[in-house]
Amino acid sequence: MNDPIATDKDREISEHRRWRLRAEYASVSWFGQLLENEFAAPDQHRLAEQRALTALIRFVAAEVPYYRDLFRRMDLAPQDLNLPDDLCRLPVLSKRQVYENGARLKPDRLPADAKTFGIVKSSGTTGRPTRVIQSAQSNRMFTVLGQRQFRWFRFDPAQTMATIRLASHLPRMTDGSMLPDGATHRLSRWRYVGKFFYTGSEHCFNVTNSIEQQIDWLKKLQPAYLLSYSESLEHLALQCAGHSPLNRLRGLCAISEQLTPSMRRRVERTFNVPVHQNYGLNEIGRVAVRCDVGRYHVHTEHCIVEIVDDQGRPCPPGRTGRVLVTALANPTMPLIRYDTDDMAVAVDGPCPCGHGLSTFGELSGRYSRIAYLPANTLAYVGALREALERVPDELTVHLRQYQIHQYRDDRFELRLRTTAPMPAAFDACIDQAWREAVGDSRLPLTIERVDEIERSLGGKFLDFTSDYVPVPDK
Repeated sequence: MNDPIATDKDREISEHRRWRLRAEYASVSWFGQLLENEFAAPDQHRLAEQRALTALIRFVAAEVPYYRDLFRRMDLAPQDLNLPDDLCRLPVLSKRQVYENGARLKPDRLPADAKTFGIVKSSGTTGRPTRVIQSAQSNRMFTVLGQRQFRWFRFDPAQTMATIRLASHLPRMTDGSMLPDGATHRLSRWRYVGKFFYTGSEHCFNVTNSIEQQIDWLKKLQPAYLLSYSESLEHLALQCAGHSPLNRLRGLCAISEQLTPSMRRRVERTFNVPVHQNYGLNEIGRVAVRCDVGRYHVHTEHCIVEIVDDQGRPCPPGRTGRVLVTALANPTMPLIRYDTDDMAVAVDGPCPCGHGLSTFGELSGRYSRIAYLPANTLAYVGALREALERVPDELTVHLRQYQIHQYRDDRFELRLRTTAPMPAAFDACIDQAWREAVGDSRLPLTIERVDEIERSLGGKFLDFTSDYVPVPDK
């Protein structure tokens, strides 16, 4: 009988061979080691995590003022925190604490082999951007782990990649300026991973271009792969009205914001290719990659992830909790139990996909956007999203974007950006779904046509907003 783990590993090795290292990196062993780690035994993973965490704790206890003082106040010694399970003895590190203690989170001395790369910052979607000093090692891991991500997605590195993002998230022009609307920035190789591997070209376009312009651009380019924000992929699917003009498309990568099940179904149905996802933070780098089973596999070479309750204790399997990340490769500004503000489902046991990295379940949004909502709000929002998905394509031909908004008096408003008035049958479908969702509560819903839907403070598009969510700090 065949060993399923061996079969999975052989399949992954075969996929890895499609990636040809550039001559100057032909001797590096990083990528082969990543693959070996994916199929290591559980005790090997635990030992590797223990070694990395032990080294980190000893370093911060000796060299980082913030943690040195914290350990003293809590009467903790470095040897008290050797295992990932021991991390729960430390308090959660909030974004505000990072902002207020930035100087004290920097070490007095760096390890001999560590170098500073530069400053990165969070998107600022939910408040004031968090600034973190990143090490050269952590920055390199972002690139190295990118290959694992695309290998899992089964992306062929020889093909063309299209990227649609905010100009601030795209590479600068040769003169240092940001890419203007209407322009294309062509890279001779895929960004980041192209440093190490031979790849096809990557073409960049601003998400602030109109949806019509984005579709026209993609039709001319006909890429094999497209990387963009979750909401942007849905907007492109709506623009296509169920009929994709992208004949050579092989795969999509949704980034940044939550991809709801209804969004995934719409996008995959329209483009007839799978939507892949990763999970990462500007402050940390790449954290996890989603497998076909639907679990997020943590890059344990780079970080440790915990799913915890409001008291910072581990959540039982099946429970949704807050995502905490401990960075293992950034001695220039160590973050331990960093509160990402994201929510995810805790899981247990090995993943059926065969990879051995630790995992967590589906992401369910930002805590700061959920914590203050009245009961049943997310159920009502989910019902509207599903209703929009179920509306026949012939009734959504003119729909380009939508946003659900909740007012302080509990009224809901469905905002639609359209190219022409929507048919009465569309309103009837939405009204019927809303009445079934809210039942006897009789919450009012209005449907409004708007010329434009504003983006968030960080430039991202939000398909649900609420007046109950506090205004972020600037």
